[in-house]
Amino acid sequence: MRRGPSWGRLITRLTASRIFCLRASQALLEEGVNEMRFNLARLLEEPVGSKTSFDIDQPQEQLAEDLFVQFVQGTVEFTRTNRGIFGEGPLHSQVQLECARCLETFSQPINFHLEAQFGLPPIEPQQGTIFPIGVKGILDLTDALREQILLALPMRPLCRPDCRGLGLCIECGKNLNEGACDCVQEIVDPRLVGLKELL
Repeated sequence: MRRGPSWGRLITRLTASRIFCLRASQALLEEGVNEMRFNLARLLEEPVGSKTSFDIDQPQEQLAEDLFVQFVQGTVEFTRTNRGIFGEGPLHSQVQLECARCLETFSQPINFHLEAQFGLPPIEPQQGTIFPIGVKGILDLTDALREQILLALPMRPLCRPDCRGLGLCIECGKNLNEGACDCVQEIVDPRLVGLKELL
């Protein structure tokens, strides 16, 4: 009769598997992306001019209380500079906005080119807009993305160019932006409006 593995061996295997998973997770953080955070400790040790790049394919992300994006996609290249790290690259996103005419919520595509300087603290105010690099070389793109997306948003967002605003039928209340209703529109001579009100 064949015996299964002993409890001691099972525990040893489970422990080894857990250690392997922990090391793999740490390696992913060291080499790539964890949401909007990048571990660039190695790049900080490289000479000025060194580069590395990462592809971004981030699903729904709350960049701030006032900004929710449905996704962020693109490629960001990081370059070692004498001030820290410079990040740039073309990005594509989509945000939920309220139409300025009809007040309906709609999805607005956003295309922009990220350009942001990141530096190690302390950062002097006169240095301009420099986003801080966190401990152990962790660079968080969230604040830079929020700033760039807000700048790329239209001043007067419209769900579509021909939006009719609050185009509700006065008879049935249907939103005329979604199509015509079945109500019969009676054409009245403006000169007879007063007479009609008396009838």
